[in-house]
Amino acid sequence: MLALADDARAAIDATKAETAGSLSIGALETIDSAKLPGWLADFQAVHPNIDIRLKIAGSGELSRRLGEGEIDVAFCFDRPGASEPDERFARRPVAAEPLVLIAPPGENRADVDLGELAEKRFVATETGCVYRAMVDTAFTEAGLGGPKLAAEAGSIDAIAGLVAAGAGFGLVPRLAVAAALDRGEVAEIAWPGPIRSAELVMIWRRRRVQPPALKLLLAAMGENFALVRPAAARPRHAASFPS
Repeated sequence: MLALADDARAAIDATKAETAGSLSIGALETIDSAKLPGWLADFQAVHPNIDIRLKIAGSGELSRRLGEGEIDVAFCFDRPGASEPDERFARRPVAAEPLVLIAPPGENRADVDLGELAEKRFVATETGCVYRAMVDTAFTEAGLGGPKLAAEAGSIDAIAGLVAAGAGFGLVPRLAVAAALDRGEVAEIAWPGPIRSAELVMIWRRRRVQPPALKLLLAAMGENFALVRPAAARPRHAASFPS
């Protein structure tokens, strides 16, 4: 009943001549700080009458809020190898961000293998996060069991700080630690796991009628923000997603 009422409100809004409205956008902390400011500034320059509310949360919480209608769209990293995608949601790739293994200063090595890393300690995000899943999967598929954990942290900044202090190694999107790498606070080592990048996606609920403000955002992302991929990323065929 709540979903039907939501669809009815969206249909009524879609009949209005004006495009004023509001958007509730959820995002991971990393994406909010490194990607969304530029994108949303461009969007608001064209649509100044749309109010935007940002909600920062982890992947699981974003999925819950999206399903319950608390947010209109979510920006997060796709989780490769996950179970069948939730059919309630449509998704669109936005960017592919390279992953890097960060280490305490002085660990300036070109590369390591998973066997060596099995002897190291890791500072990781909580279970369920895309970066943690990539580390766990890489070690499991190599028959090495799980990584040795030094600590779990709820933010990339906390992971970078713990790694800089010598607590262990961490796997994170490079965009989130670029400044720390430039300052020499952490060292960068090539990640030897099978997956070298994380795909940034936008996800929204499938509805009969999408709210006008969300339709404008979807159009803007499709027209103005080209899919950005690192040089080492393997191209994939583009796909279209229903509203």
